[in-house]
Amino acid sequence: MGKKLSKFDHRKNITAVQQREIQSIYCYKGDRKFLNVSNVNYMYPIDDNESDRIQENYNLYRYVWNDNFSAPIKDILNSNNTQVLDIGCGPAMWTLEMATEYPKSRFVGIDIAPTFPIRVKPNNVEFLQENILTGLPHADNTFDYVICRFMMFAFTTKDWEIAIKEICRVCKVGGHIEFMEKDILFWNEGNFTRKARLTFVEELRTKKKIETVITPKIPRFIADTKQFPVIYHTERNVPIGKWGGVLGENYKFIYTWGAKNLKSIMKDCGYNEREWDSVIDKCMKELSENDGYDKIHRFWAQKEELLQHIESYVIEV
Repeated sequence: MGKKLSKFDHRKNITAVQQREIQSIYCYKGDRKFLNVSNVNYMYPIDDNESDRIQENYNLYRYVWNDNFSAPIKDILNSNNTQVLDIGCGPAMWTLEMATEYPKSRFVGIDIAPTFPIRVKPNNVEFLQENILTGLPHADNTFDYVICRFMMFAFTTKDWEIAIKEICRVCKVGGHIEFMEKDILFWNEGNFTRKARLTFVEELRTKKKIETVITPKIPRFIADTKQFPVIYHTERNVPIGKWGGVLGENYKFIYTWGAKNLKSIMKDCGYNEREWDSVIDKCMKELSENDGYDKIHRFWAQKEELLQHIESYVIEV
């Protein structure tokens, strides 16, 4: 489903010194490795199992959208020296595929956790270990296109404001920004799923400061920069379970995988691991039986000169 990439084993491309430096930012909870960096709230493990899940997640959404972006940037990507920044690139499937498809552009992928390839990569790609929440070491108006995907479990609401301001700052006037994100919301959910979802949402909001219904806030944070008068939005429904055919079955599998990869963190919210796994299985079963689905969103906008009295508006595409 979609165009698959061969997996890069970044572990074979780092020195012993680099390995020690990398390990210093991690801690272990049971047999899973997590980030241990102040002011970073990323909730997923950082290990091979999670990297595999991210790759499968990428392939699924590549299929759903039938493209890697929605902003009108195809022409500039085919021009020389276009500068592209991928925020929170992770294992970098998006960056690697885009760099291969658009060899005239220059791609920079950043992440606080260096799970991206160190050496084996296209010549037009650079990966940097950076934390957007402490400020990017790039000048204003550096990049023609900046993309940010799936950061709901990495950012608090305040972090979102900081990150979006920084993304807008490094984007060139005339350049584009784009976000791809989803919420913890389901359509055609049953009573058990609804109760479990609301409990989960409230626990993360109160104990982790994580907002799991974030897409309504993204255009507001963009508008607050006063440089994006028109914000575009589009969405796709993604079926969960057998009723949705191959896509629905794959999404149910990947969603279950991702939810269960949160179980070590969910101990902090009062769940034990066995209980959490059982809750997820029951929710996925109910959603599949009810023809349940969720939505994936994309927002994009073009940067203009700063206008203090600008009123942004959203166009549905």
